[in-house]
Parts: sequence; C-alpha cells; structure tokens
Amino acid sequence: MYTPRHFAMDDDQVRALLASAETAQLVTAHAHGPVATLLPVVWRPDPTGETLGSLVLHVTRVNPVWKEPYLGEALAILSGPDGYIHADWYASNETKPGVPTWNYVTVHAYGPLVVRDDADWLREAVWELSDRFGYDSRRAGEEATERMLRAIVGLELPISRFEAKAKLNQNRTPEDIQGAIDGLRGVGHDELADVMTQVSVPHAEARQQLLADVRGRRLGEARPAGGPTLT
Repeated sequence: MYTPRHFAMDDDQVRALLASAETAQLVTAHAHGPVATLLPVVWRPDPTGETLGSLVLHVTRVNPVWKEPYLGEALAILSGPDGYIHADWYASNETKPGVPTWNYVTVHAYGPLVVRDDADWLREAVWELSDRFGYDSRRAGEEATERMLRAIVGLELPISRFEAKAKLNQNRTPEDIQGAIDGLRGVGHDELADVMTQVSVPHAEARQQLLADVRGRRLGEARPAGGPTLT
C-alpha cells in the first residue's frame, strides 16, 4: 500500500483501529487465484506488547477457504471511518478551486493463517465476539452450543507485519481541514470528522508552524548587505 509519510499512522493509532474494527476483509492467495472473505473480527493484543498480537475470526465449515492450501501470508484489511470530501468545503476553494477527494483510515495486517478446529478455542472465540456486541452466547445452553461449534471453524492471524494509512487531508492547511470537518458534521459524518480533528488538525498546525519558522530564518538570512540586522 502506497503511504506518503504525512499519511502514516503511529503505533497507538494502529492499535486503536485494531481494537475498534468490527469486520475484516480476509484475503488469501490460492493456486486458482486470490479469495476475499468479509468476516467479523476480534483483536487479541499481545500482553507483552512485543508484537501486535493476533486477529481472531471464524467461518462456516462448508466455506472452502479454511481447507484449501494457500500461498504465502494471509492479509486482513481493517477499515476505520471513511467518506467523501467536497472541494467546496475547503476554505481555499473560492480563490483556488481544487478537486474533491476520499478520506479514509485503514490497516493491512499480514501473517500466517492458522486454522483452529478445537472446540475449547472456538467456544472462547465465539463468546469473546458475542460479548463485544452485547450478547451472551452462553444463554444457548451446552447442547446447542456444541452443535453450533461443530458448524464453524476458527481462524487466527498472528500479525507478523502491517501497513497503516490515515489519509485525512494532512497535506492541506488548517483552514481547509477545518472546512472539511465542518462539512462532514453538516452531513452527519461525525465519526470521520472526529478522527480528522484528532489527527489532521494538529498535524497541519505543526506543519504550518514549521513552514513559518523556515520562512522566518530565510528572511533573516536574506537581509541586504550592510543593512540592519533583524531581531
């Protein structure tokens, strides 16, 4: 994934997205070609903090993705908020017309896909997923639970590496970014607006201050020979 430096995410932002993502596009490569499967997901962080932990998923047993040999690592694509940014929202658009864009946050997690067909592991994974969404799967009773567990297969993706990108207008001025945030709130897209407020505004303000400092230093260095010194 192409990720310019100003769109890169730090480790805390990556962990936050892994924790909040509800689904993942699981992509596996096979001899007959790639296969993509949208699945509910739970992130299990590494308690030591040394790695990014693993992603826990499951599929119905009749889904061939778990039994077909796959090539290399699997890829899980997790997405945060995304949305259309109208060019008219930018403060600069009246004097310097621009173009619209699409803002988004995404993490691509890679790792070996591990098949989990153990009833105890599956039971824990299902409870963990249902608890997250406010449903107690234990209510089903042991007999019904065993029957349902026999119908699914667990998948675990230990994250060996990742690529992360938050494309949130960080390359624009604070005024343009604030215009985009206001526009998003106007159409009810508060989630993306909140992320831009947290990420893009501080980035753009720091960038603007850096450019001002550089211009100030250059202005001081470019004073006329014999002229007064700028203080």
